[in-house]
Amino acid sequence: MSEPLLQFDLQLTRGDFSLSAKGEVAAGITALFGHSGCGKTTLLRCLAGLEPQVRGEIRQGEAVWLSAQKRLPAHQRRASMVFQDNRLFAHLTTAQNLDYALKRRRGDGPSRDEVIAVLGLENLLERLPSQLSGGEVQRVALARAVLCGPSLLLMDEPLAALDYGRRRQIMPLIRAIPERFGLPVLYVTHARYEVLDLADQVMLMEDGRLMTTGSVAGVFSSPECWQKLGGLDPMVVWDGTVVAHDTGWGLTTIATEAGPLRFAGLRPRRGERRRVRIAARDVVLMLNPPPTSSLINGLPVKVEHFEQHGGVTRVKLIAGEGAPLWAEISQQAVAALGVKKGQRMHALISPQVLGVDS
Repeated sequence: MSEPLLQFDLQLTRGDFSLSAKGEVAAGITALFGHSGCGKTTLLRCLAGLEPQVRGEIRQGEAVWLSAQKRLPAHQRRASMVFQDNRLFAHLTTAQNLDYALKRRRGDGPSRDEVIAVLGLENLLERLPSQLSGGEVQRVALARAVLCGPSLLLMDEPLAALDYGRRRQIMPLIRAIPERFGLPVLYVTHARYEVLDLADQVMLMEDGRLMTTGSVAGVFSSPECWQKLGGLDPMVVWDGTVVAHDTGWGLTTIATEAGPLRFAGLRPRRGERRRVRIAARDVVLMLNPPPTSSLINGLPVKVEHFEQHGGVTRVKLIAGEGAPLWAEISQQAVAALGVKKGQRMHALISPQVLGVDS
């Protein structure tokens, strides 16, 4: 993770529920993931200053938001919150909602024109909230939150009320916020694909506790986290960068820590970051690379260890510069291949490219 921009260590008890959360928010988008009722929204409210009973510490750099001696009220914390329900002023047009945010600005921030352009609001400025679609309403809510001049954006399942198509339209806009506006985001969700497509870091929450924090690739590739992520099938996630595009064959090459992978049907820009997911069931192990194959991606790998899981053998492999890779094969295949620790093999894989614009 990059240098933390916000640090917290909080405790809250309300009836039968207790919150005990210690963590850090870094640059980019940090996803706060967990099942419904685990305390995600409560944690956001604590950070925003909306839970008067919370105890502990919140520090943003040298600024203290909460300590044993100090408690900044919500309006003095440079944090904007975007809720599931948009909370726009129903009697104000889009332009007037944005102007209200500018009047409440608590520090430096982007210009009104820049925010309107980035979020595509040019044709919505004279409309009332009742005249907007669900996706348009959320874009206005995002713009209003950014224009307040926060140093942290808190988002509480902002896409939950939208259908899948509208979610896919807004996700690239959310992904652009940290880079375009220099604004870190703490993003609450219970949708795994939102974490995979949007986030740089992820915090896993369970029953009021932060259980795991790390990079998205590291957490999603860890067997210890698969169950916490809602019972994932064995998989790995690799972060990559687009390095080439062959127009003749229509293949895009993405460099990863495991080596280059090629994909058809993409039109990304050179240098663009893309995320790759590989399920263990989509990995085929061979003793030697085949002379030809319909699968265009193959990598040399080394067996780190293997173990039985039900009726299959789960094999952990290392590819490239230490990238983990999992394969699930039958016991018969283990015997036929003579699989053993340290063995050099070849993996044919069928990866999936992830990303908000894929």
